[in-house]
Amino acid sequence: MRQGFPTHCFRIRRSFPARHRLPLNHVPLIAAAVAALLVSAAGPAGAAETGHAADITLSEKGGSCEVRDVPVAAAPPAEVRIDADDVAFDCSGSTAFRLGRDAAFAFDDAAGTATADVLRIVGTKLGFTCGYEASDVVFHREGPSREYTGGPYTGRKVQGSFLCPRSVQLDRAAFAFR
Repeated sequence: MRQGFPTHCFRIRRSFPARHRLPLNHVPLIAAAVAALLVSAAGPAGAAETGHAADITLSEKGGSCEVRDVPVAAAPPAEVRIDADDVAFDCSGSTAFRLGRDAAFAFDDAAGTATADVLRIVGTKLGFTCGYEASDVVFHREGPSREYTGGPYTGRKVQGSFLCPRSVQLDRAAFAFR
């Protein structure tokens, strides 16, 4: 042992002192709490269980991005929210898109429209990433289906370097809900 250190610092205890042990009568309580957390983590019926989905197509000058079967928790005419994390576009052309935030759609069946409160799209082209946003974006229904299209839409820049244009135009956007 080195000099200057008390000898009790080098003793290893073989068990925890009584004040650090968990009383046995708390074990069922903890097991119940863990079970409650696991059940609540499952949450309410998800989109996969309800069977509702959306297909999205975004098009701009010579390229387009599509995604199929994005899970949504409700179907029109109820408000539909698309979680940006659930959208993984498959893109052709030189620009890759992603949703920059969740999108909520309200439906007016009498007018045959769907309105997105805010639509934020982030595009990457030639290594530059720029984000654009448009508010109160209206899409029109095609016949009795739940397919809505629109465009062109102009988005104002909300993210990106000075090399990103202040605004861009998305030629066409289409959303189909099932």
